[in-house]
Amino acid sequence: MIPGHPNAGGRFGTKKDIEDDIAYMEDLSAEVKKAADAGKCFDTAMKEVKLPKYEKWANYETALPANVERFCYWWGRGY
Repeated sequence: MIPGHPNAGGRFGTKKDIEDDIAYMEDLSAEVKKAADAGKCFDTAMKEVKLPKYEKWANYETALPANVERFCYWWGRGY
C-alpha cells in the first residue's frame, strides 16, 4: 500500500496498516451514524465524537473532526 500520507520515514504500508485503517473507518462510521441518528451532524458530532482506541495515532486530534464531517455528509443525509 502506498497511502497519500505515508507512515513515519515514508515507508510503504503493510497488510496490518490496511486492516487498521479499515477498522478505524468502520468504528468512525458507526459512531457518526449514532450521532446522525440523534440529529447531531455536523457541528455537535465534530466536537463530541471521539475514538479513544486511536488517540495515539499521528494527527488523530487534527484529522478526526474532518473525518467525522465526511461521514456526516453520508449519514446526515440518511444514506
